[in-house]
Amino acid sequence: MAPDAGAIAALCSAGFARVHENGFVPEDLALFCELHYSAAAIEADLEKSDRFYLVLVHQGKVVGCLRMGSPTLALSKPDLTGIELARFYLDGAHRSGGWGSAMLKMAEEESSKRGFRHIWLHVYIPNTRAQEFYYRHGYTKMGEEQLVFRQSSPTGLVLRKQLVEAAPASAYSVPGTTE
Repeated sequence: MAPDAGAIAALCSAGFARVHENGFVPEDLALFCELHYSAAAIEADLEKSDRFYLVLVHQGKVVGCLRMGSPTLALSKPDLTGIELARFYLDGAHRSGGWGSAMLKMAEEESSKRGFRHIWLHVYIPNTRAQEFYYRHGYTKMGEEQLVFRQSSPTGLVLRKQLVEAAPASAYSVPGTTE
Protein backbone atom coordinates (compact mmCIF):
# COMPACT_ATOMS: atom_id res chain seq x y z
CA MET A 1 0.00 0.00 0.00
CA ALA A 2 1.21 3.53 -0.77
CA PRO A 3 2.49 5.52 2.22
CA ASP A 4 -0.32 7.15 4.19
CA ALA A 5 -3.08 5.92 1.82
CA GLY A 6 -5.15 4.56 4.72
CA ALA A 7 -4.77 7.71 6.79
CA ILE A 8 -5.55 9.92 3.79
CA ALA A 9 -8.60 7.78 3.01
CA ALA A 10 -9.91 8.05 6.58
CA LEU A 11 -9.45 11.82 6.62
CA CYS A 12 -11.06 12.32 3.18
CA SER A 13 -13.99 9.99 3.87
CA ALA A 14 -14.76 11.61 7.23
CA GLY A 15 -14.37 15.13 5.79
CA PHE A 16 -16.51 14.50 2.74
CA ALA A 17 -19.23 12.80 4.79
CA ARG A 18 -19.26 15.65 7.33
CA VAL A 19 -19.56 18.35 4.68
CA HIS A 20 -22.09 16.53 2.48
CA GLU A 21 -24.29 14.78 5.06
CA ASN A 22 -27.27 16.97 4.14
CA GLY A 23 -26.68 16.98 0.38
CA PHE A 24 -26.69 13.24 -0.21
CA VAL A 25 -29.19 10.47 0.37
CA PRO A 26 -27.48 8.48 3.18
CA GLU A 27 -26.99 5.34 1.06
CA ASP A 28 -25.49 7.42 -1.75
CA LEU A 29 -23.10 9.14 0.64
CA ALA A 30 -21.87 5.83 2.04
CA LEU A 31 -21.36 4.37 -1.44
CA PHE A 32 -19.68 7.52 -2.76
CA CYS A 33 -17.19 7.48 0.12
CA GLU A 34 -16.56 3.76 -0.37
CA LEU A 35 -15.91 4.21 -4.11
CA HIS A 36 -13.79 7.37 -3.92
CA TYR A 37 -12.28 7.47 -0.44
CA SER A 38 -11.44 3.88 0.46
CA ALA A 39 -7.77 3.09 1.11
CA ALA A 40 -7.63 1.18 -2.20
CA ALA A 41 -9.15 4.11 -4.13
CA ILE A 42 -6.71 6.58 -2.54
CA GLU A 43 -3.79 4.24 -3.21
CA ALA A 44 -4.76 4.02 -6.90
CA ASP A 45 -5.22 7.80 -7.03
CA LEU A 46 -1.77 8.41 -5.52
CA GLU A 47 -0.22 6.46 -8.41
CA LYS A 48 -1.72 8.61 -11.20
CA SER A 49 0.74 10.92 -12.92
CA ASP A 50 -1.65 13.84 -13.54
CA ARG A 51 -1.96 14.79 -9.86
CA PHE A 52 -0.13 15.33 -6.64
CA TYR A 53 -1.09 15.29 -2.99
CA LEU A 54 0.09 17.47 -0.15
CA VAL A 55 -0.20 15.76 3.20
CA LEU A 56 0.12 17.52 6.54
CA VAL A 57 1.60 15.33 9.26
CA HIS A 58 1.62 16.62 12.82
CA GLN A 59 3.09 14.61 15.68
CA GLY A 60 3.32 11.55 13.42
CA LYS A 61 -0.33 11.63 12.34
CA VAL A 62 -1.89 12.67 9.02
CA VAL A 63 -4.05 15.66 9.97
CA GLY A 64 -4.54 17.28 6.58
CA CYS A 65 -4.42 16.58 2.88
CA LEU A 66 -5.31 18.06 -0.46
CA ARG A 67 -5.05 16.86 -4.03
CA MET A 68 -4.16 18.85 -7.13
CA GLY A 69 -5.00 17.28 -10.48
CA SER A 70 -6.32 17.57 -13.99
CA PRO A 71 -9.53 19.60 -14.15
CA THR A 72 -12.75 17.59 -13.97
CA LEU A 73 -15.27 20.39 -13.52
CA ALA A 74 -17.24 21.28 -16.66
CA LEU A 75 -16.32 24.97 -16.28
CA SER A 76 -12.61 24.19 -15.86
CA LYS A 77 -12.05 21.61 -18.61
CA PRO A 78 -11.46 24.16 -21.41
CA ASP A 79 -8.70 25.80 -19.33
CA LEU A 80 -5.48 24.17 -20.56
CA THR A 81 -3.43 26.14 -18.02
CA GLY A 82 -5.55 25.15 -15.02
CA ILE A 83 -5.31 22.58 -12.27
CA GLU A 84 -8.07 21.50 -9.88
CA LEU A 85 -7.87 21.49 -6.11
CA ALA A 86 -9.87 18.69 -4.52
CA ARG A 87 -9.95 16.57 -1.38
CA PHE A 88 -8.85 19.40 0.91
CA TYR A 89 -9.53 18.20 4.42
CA LEU A 90 -8.12 18.97 7.86
CA ASP A 91 -9.02 17.16 11.04
CA GLY A 92 -11.02 19.15 13.60
CA ALA A 93 -8.05 20.22 15.71
CA HIS A 94 -6.28 21.72 12.67
CA ARG A 95 -9.13 23.69 11.06
CA SER A 96 -7.88 26.90 12.62
CA GLY A 97 -4.54 28.43 13.44
CA GLY A 98 -3.31 28.88 9.87
CA TRP A 99 -2.86 25.22 8.91
CA GLY A 100 -5.25 25.39 5.95
CA SER A 101 -3.81 28.69 4.74
CA ALA A 102 -0.30 27.27 4.83
CA MET A 103 -1.34 24.15 2.90
CA LEU A 104 -3.23 26.20 0.32
CA LYS A 105 -0.26 28.50 -0.20
CA MET A 106 2.04 25.51 -0.69
CA ALA A 107 -0.40 23.99 -3.22
CA GLU A 108 -0.63 27.29 -5.11
CA GLU A 109 3.15 27.69 -5.21
CA GLU A 110 3.75 24.10 -6.30
CA SER A 111 1.08 24.44 -9.00
CA SER A 112 2.68 27.64 -10.25
CA LYS A 113 6.12 25.99 -10.32
CA ARG A 114 4.63 23.23 -12.46
CA GLY A 115 3.44 25.82 -14.97
CA PHE A 116 -0.23 26.11 -14.07
CA ARG A 117 -1.81 29.56 -14.18
CA HIS A 118 -5.21 28.91 -12.56
CA ILE A 119 -6.55 26.81 -9.72
CA TRP A 120 -10.14 25.61 -9.92
CA LEU A 121 -12.23 24.07 -7.16
CA HIS A 122 -15.76 23.06 -6.23
CA VAL A 123 -17.17 23.94 -2.81
CA TYR A 124 -20.55 22.71 -1.60
CA ILE A 125 -22.95 25.68 -1.24
CA PRO A 126 -23.88 25.09 2.44
CA ASN A 127 -20.16 25.01 3.34
CA THR A 128 -19.96 28.76 3.97
CA ARG A 129 -16.86 28.45 6.15
CA ALA A 130 -14.91 27.01 3.21
CA GLN A 131 -16.32 29.61 0.83
CA GLU A 132 -15.18 32.44 3.10
CA PHE A 133 -11.74 30.81 3.37
CA TYR A 134 -11.32 30.66 -0.41
CA TYR A 135 -12.63 34.19 -0.97
CA ARG A 136 -10.11 35.49 1.61
CA HIS A 137 -7.38 33.78 -0.41
CA GLY A 138 -8.33 35.43 -3.71
CA TYR A 139 -10.67 32.90 -5.31
CA THR A 140 -13.64 34.17 -7.32
CA LYS A 141 -16.93 32.54 -8.24
CA MET A 142 -17.13 31.34 -11.83
CA GLY A 143 -20.46 29.50 -11.65
CA GLU A 144 -22.24 26.54 -10.09
CA GLU A 145 -22.17 22.81 -10.79
CA GLN A 146 -24.05 19.84 -9.42
CA LEU A 147 -22.33 16.68 -8.27
CA VAL A 148 -24.77 14.08 -9.57
CA PHE A 149 -24.46 10.65 -7.98
CA ARG A 150 -27.36 8.19 -8.11
CA GLN A 151 -30.28 9.87 -6.27
CA SER A 152 -28.18 12.75 -4.92
CA SER A 153 -27.19 15.97 -6.65
CA PRO A 154 -25.74 18.57 -4.26
CA THR A 155 -24.85 21.89 -5.85
CA GLY A 156 -21.58 23.66 -5.33
CA LEU A 157 -19.84 26.82 -6.37
CA VAL A 158 -17.02 26.65 -8.88
CA LEU A 159 -14.22 29.00 -7.84
CA ARG A 160 -11.01 29.97 -9.62
CA LYS A 161 -7.84 31.81 -8.75
CA GLN A 162 -5.28 33.32 -11.09
CA LEU A 163 -1.83 32.23 -9.92
CA VAL A 164 1.16 34.52 -9.78
CA GLU A 165 4.74 33.48 -10.31
CA ALA A 166 5.92 31.13 -7.57
CA ALA A 167 7.38 32.70 -4.44
CA PRO A 168 10.50 31.27 -2.81
CA ALA A 169 9.85 28.30 -0.52
CA SER A 170 10.82 30.36 2.55
CA ALA A 171 7.86 32.69 2.00
CA TYR A 172 5.51 30.44 4.01
CA SER A 173 5.66 28.37 7.13
CA VAL A 174 3.53 25.61 8.56
CA PRO A 175 2.10 26.50 11.99
CA GLY A 176 3.78 24.74 14.85
CA THR A 177 7.10 24.28 13.08
CA THR A 178 10.36 26.16 13.31
CA GLU A 179 13.10 26.57 10.75
